[in-house]
Order: sequence, then C-alpha cells, then structure tokens
Amino acid sequence: MESTVVSTSTLAPDEFDRNVPRICGVCGDKATGFHFNAMTCEGCKGFFRRSMKRKAAFTCPFNGSCTITKDNRRHCQACRLKRCVDIGMMKEFILTDEEVQRKKDLIQRRKDEEAQREAEREARRPRLTDEQSQVIATLVEAHHKTYDDSYSDFCRFRPPVREGPVTRSASRAASLHSLSDASSDSFSHSPESVDTKMNFNNLLMMYHEQGSSPDSSEEEGSSFSMLPHLADLVSYSIQKVIGFAKMIPGFRYLTAEDQIALLKSSAIEVIMLRSNQSFNLEDMSWSCGGPDFKYQISDVTKGQFKHCHSYVYECL
Repeated sequence: MESTVVSTSTLAPDEFDRNVPRICGVCGDKATGFHFNAMTCEGCKGFFRRSMKRKAAFTCPFNGSCTITKDNRRHCQACRLKRCVDIGMMKEFILTDEEVQRKKDLIQRRKDEEAQREAEREARRPRLTDEQSQVIATLVEAHHKTYDDSYSDFCRFRPPVREGPVTRSASRAASLHSLSDASSDSFSHSPESVDTKMNFNNLLMMYHEQGSSPDSSEEEGSSFSMLPHLADLVSYSIQKVIGFAKMIPGFRYLTAEDQIALLKSSAIEVIMLRSNQSFNLEDMSWSCGGPDFKYQISDVTKGQFKHCHSYVYECL
C-alpha cells in the first residue's frame, strides 16, 4: 500500500482565491499552502518540521543575515530556520507522531468508506440483460447496414438545382432508373419484395406524373427547383428505413398492415434522427459527401418541405 501523505497545513481565507500568487515566505519558491501558520513551499515546510523535532541548533557561517532563495536555501540552515520563524511558522502546529498516525487512519477510513459507497452505488446501477444487450447489438448492426455514412449513392440522384427551373422529363427518367436500382437492397429480404418494389415504383411514377402537369408555370418550377433531388433523397432514405425495420427482431412477424402503420408513424422521425449524423452546428448545414451535397435550410425550402413530407406518406 502506498504511503499516505499527511498535511499539517492550515488554510487561510485567501487560499480559496486561485488568482492570488502563492509564494513561499522563506525562499520565494512556489508555495503549496499555509504550513504551520505561514505560506510556504513543501521544502521549507519539511525543513521546519525536521528542525523542530530534532531541536536542531544551527550556526550561520557568515554574519547571520543570509538572503534565502530557492537556489541557496540549503547553504545556511540557521538563516533559513530564522526566516521560518520570522514569517510566523510555529512549532505548536507540528503534530506528534501519534497525531500524525491518527490523521493517517482517519484519511484511510474516509477513503475506505467512499470506496464502499461507490461499490454500493455500482451494485444498484441498472444492468442490461443478455437479451437486451443482444437487441441493442442487432439494432446497431442494422443501422450500419442501412446507413451509408459516405453518402456514395447521392450521386445517383437527380442533381440538386438551387437556381432556376428543372427539366421534368429528364429528371423523371433519371429518378426512376436510380431509385429502382437503389431500392433493390431494401426490398430483397422477403418473398413479397418483388410486389413491394413494383408498387413503390408505381407510386413514384404517379408522383412524377402529377408533378409534370402543364398547368405549372416556370416561376413555380423555379421555386420547386430542389424538389426532384430532395424527392430522390427522401425516397432513398425511406428505402433504407424499411430495410432497417425488417432487421428489427419481430418486425417481420407483424401483419403487413401493422408494418405499414409503424413505418408511416415513425419513418420521418428515423430519417431526421439519421440526418443528425451529417449536421454541422457551426454553419447549420448537412454535409453529405461532396460540395454539391452540402445542404442549407434554404435548400429545403426550395424543395417545399410540406410536399416532401406528403411524399413520404405517399411512398409508404
């Protein structure tokens, strides 16, 4: 067991002010506190204790008025001891061997009591069961399998258009091609995946046909310039959330109606939680790979968020 250092120091009121410089009154070294009624360093504290216990009588080899510094404090013990007394150090503050031992015992007892309390707190702390730990591990693995933090698939979306109208016919064809490829991972885990994928693409087709209405003006198209890209992003995110849900223990055993109900009520929240991984609080943006895929809040407004929100429910 390591030896316990017992402090025989007393604290003065200004000791609590950490901005006050602490200088040893004997040698000018950095002080560690009030020792035996005076502000001193550890070296002078120990020197005074030893000298008082031994009742040492020192004689100055010079004229008895040596200047004591950090570097020469060992050269003249007599003047050093005289300096200790002059700044107020008192032998009455020195503990006897019995008092030192009692103080050591008290410190050790307090340490043991604190260790016991910590052990009791640790014992009362809730623990995960093996089943709970396994569920968490499964969910973490499912997240990693259905969330690409490199955002490599974003380049397959229709390009983001932050200024000006978009060409609907070209963007519609590109979207259906890219999303049909991207959806294969999410919908290939169950026998009903083929029908689900076809229904999903039909929904996309219906949405883009509605969006290409001849009644829409160029000005409206400009204000919706980010909508095609964000629609692709949302569709892709939904596919990944569906893939994640299918890996949750017990989810696949629910009826199709219950699965859809759960997805409709939680898909937006899951997508938003996942988007937090790419959010930068400093410039309030989402960084998803290259500079083209760095999104500001203004990009969302150009995609008309309420339409993207409705699109989520249409896809599900």
